[in-house]
Amino acid sequence: MAPPKLDEFDRRLVGALHLAPRATWDDIGEVLSADASTLKRRFNRLHDARMIRVIGQADWGVHSTAMPVHLFLDVTGATPLAVLGRLRAVPHVQLLAQISGDYPVYAVVHAPSEAATSEAIDRLFSLRGVRRVNALPALTTLRRGATWDPGFLTDAERAELLSLTGDRAEGTATATGKPLTDAERAVVALLMRDARASAASIGRVAGLSTSTAHRLVRRVLDEKWVRPRLEAVSEWLGFHTPFLLRLRVAPGETPAVMRSLDGLPQTRVSVHVASDISVLCTGLVADRAALAAFVDSELAGIPGIRAVSVDVYLSEPRRYWLDRDTVSGLGEFHPPAVL
Repeated sequence: MAPPKLDEFDRRLVGALHLAPRATWDDIGEVLSADASTLKRRFNRLHDARMIRVIGQADWGVHSTAMPVHLFLDVTGATPLAVLGRLRAVPHVQLLAQISGDYPVYAVVHAPSEAATSEAIDRLFSLRGVRRVNALPALTTLRRGATWDPGFLTDAERAELLSLTGDRAEGTATATGKPLTDAERAVVALLMRDARASAASIGRVAGLSTSTAHRLVRRVLDEKWVRPRLEAVSEWLGFHTPFLLRLRVAPGETPAVMRSLDGLPQTRVSVHVASDISVLCTGLVADRAALAAFVDSELAGIPGIRAVSVDVYLSEPRRYWLDRDTVSGLGEFHPPAVL
C-alpha cells in the first residue's frame, strides 16, 4: 500500500485532531475555516488508508495496579526483527522497537499487576534469540503521547482548539485507581477502541439507554479515565527519526530535568526509571540532522544532565498497543483489559 498523499489541508486536519481528537467537525471547521463535511470526508480517507486512528488512552488505574517496565534485550542467534516477531506473542507488551546501540530490541510491558509483570518478564528470558534482558521499572512518567503536537497549526489555531478540550496537561502518571461499575467498564473499553464514537453508538453496543450512555461517556471523559488520542504513522507525517534518550541526572535534579524535557516539542514521553540511569525520554524529529541539532542545542541547555546516550529507532512495529508498519499503515489494536 502506498502512503497517502498529504496536502496542506490534510496536515492541518491531522494537527487539529492531535490537539482535539474528539472535537466535532463543526468545531474544527470553525478553527480551520473549513466545511464540516469536507473535514469528515478527508478524515475518512486518511482513516481508510490506515494512516490515522483515534483511540482512547486509558488512565493507568483502570487497567493496572502496577507501573510499566522498560526492557532492553540483547540478541544472539537471531535477528532483532525475528525476536520482535516472537515478542508479539508475549502478553501485556505495549511497545516494540528495534533500536541502535548495545541493546537492539526495546520493549515496554505494562501488565495488570506486579505478579503478571513478573510472569511476562520471566517469559522473555526463555524466548529464542534473547541473550540478556535489562529491566528498568518505571517510577514516574511525566508525559505521555496523547499530548504530543506535530506543530502543523498556527499558535492562534492551537489556542482555539485547546480551548475546546480544556486542560490537556497530563502530569505524573501513576497506577492508582478505583473500581468501576460494569457499565463504566463497558464505556471505557469502547472509548479505548474508538474515542470519537458517539454516546448513542456506545449505548447501542453496551446495551445502555441513550441517557445513561451520554452520562457515562461524559463522566469517563471528564474524570479522564480515558483521554482521546490520535495515532498516526509518523513517517507519513514527515517524522522519520524517532529516538530514545537514556540520561544520567545529578541526584535531586530528576524532577526538574523531566519538566524541562516536557517543555520541548520534540519529546513524547519522559520516564523516571529504577536503574543506573535516571531518565528515559522518547521523541520524534524529521531526520537525523534534526536529532543532532536537538541534542547539541535544546538538550545541552538543560542543567543537571551528566551523561546522554542516544538511540535511533530503526523500526517500531508497535506503539501504545497499536501495531504499525511504514508500508501498510496502522494495524491491529491490542488495548489492555479494563479491571
